[in-house]
Amino acid sequence: MEVKPAEDMGFSLSKFMKYSAISVLLITLVLSPSFITNTYIRTLNTVLLIALMGLIGRTYVSAIFSFKDIEPPELKGKLPSVSVVIPAYNEAQVLEETIEACAELDYPEDKYEVVLCYEAASTDGTEEIAEKAAEEYDFLKAVRRDEEGGGKAKATNYALEYAENDIIASIDADHCFKPNAVRRAVRWFEDEDVWCIKGRCFGYNPTDSLLSLHATVERHIAEKIDIYARQIFGGFTFFGGGQAFFRSKVFDELGDFDEDILVEDIDMSTKIHHAGKKIIVDPKVITYEENPDTLQAWWSQRKRWARGWMQVAVKHTKGLTGDSDLSLTKRIDGAYTLLYAVVPTFLILLMPMMVLSYLGVNTATYIPHSGLLWTLAGIAPFTLSYVVFFQDFMQGERHYRVEYIAAITLWAYFFFQALVHLTAFIEEFIFDKKSVYVTTSRAEG
Repeated sequence: MEVKPAEDMGFSLSKFMKYSAISVLLITLVLSPSFITNTYIRTLNTVLLIALMGLIGRTYVSAIFSFKDIEPPELKGKLPSVSVVIPAYNEAQVLEETIEACAELDYPEDKYEVVLCYEAASTDGTEEIAEKAAEEYDFLKAVRRDEEGGGKAKATNYALEYAENDIIASIDADHCFKPNAVRRAVRWFEDEDVWCIKGRCFGYNPTDSLLSLHATVERHIAEKIDIYARQIFGGFTFFGGGQAFFRSKVFDELGDFDEDILVEDIDMSTKIHHAGKKIIVDPKVITYEENPDTLQAWWSQRKRWARGWMQVAVKHTKGLTGDSDLSLTKRIDGAYTLLYAVVPTFLILLMPMMVLSYLGVNTATYIPHSGLLWTLAGIAPFTLSYVVFFQDFMQGERHYRVEYIAAITLWAYFFFQALVHLTAFIEEFIFDKKSVYVTTSRAEG
């Protein structure tokens, strides 16, 4: 897979015009029958409301489940040895803090190693930082990868060849462990059927820009409510977000990360479920991450994620729903999760609907009390954000003050994100463009 930095994905007027024309054409094709019969537009708006409530209503229910607390079992024997794998490409801005956090782990130094795999193609001093750290810390080994391209999956697979322990922690180069994260995570492996642990990521740079601020709050809702709730009701859990812990046998039995897919973590999550093993989601296993602070970096990252989820949906939905070895809850929730990778693409139609309503067109749905449902949808980002803030306050976690304000404007952010999904949909299903792994640029230090 070709790899490009976000800086190389500059704005192209011709590309913008082409994608805009296709978007307008798609929206026109969907809405054109509205000018013939009002029944159609009311039906379409009904479908949109159902789709939106399927997304938001589920999150409201998940918010209730998220109040339940879980604790890992106590270790019966000695602490297991852990290999921390960190792929790094042009990560000089954040890498030193990540290494320092590894050095400050509340874990015996003779019980863990850090495999820092840096790309030879890095041009910002990543190599120098990695090699200097290898000289300074006995627990760290710097591994140079000379191959071109491949993306995160290929770099991680390369690093795994040098990991020597039975438990493997994989983190992005911008992630800093909370000191107790590893000690807490390994306790879950007392259950032999647990093959993966997914923790929670706190953004540490919400004050850098409006995008990094809203991305930080978005992550809180996704990880503390949606993904965690799956753990509580036995749904389709998955790992992602730059950090996870594994038994090494995951890679022995299921193979390496898929290097041809843009979200190799979600792909591997599905494989683990197919193998009949567990992915535990524990929001008290915490790392701190840097969120993209520029439009270019954020757009490239989110588009990569959106296309990757669509690729996983195409690859795994049929097999997941037909796997009789999985519980009915897990199959239904898995199908829901993968199919909803495409739904945000069509929610972009909500804006034209609002315009038509303003122009006097009857856009009422056929659902009773739909006004109440639209209201519940409208206040959802604010409400769910404050559910997380309250839970974190009760557990001693703190947030930046601006995060409390950002909860009010999240809807504008989510609408903008729908544009990303629409672009990803066009590239994946209309143009069938070749996948390119666009690395996330870092904030200026």
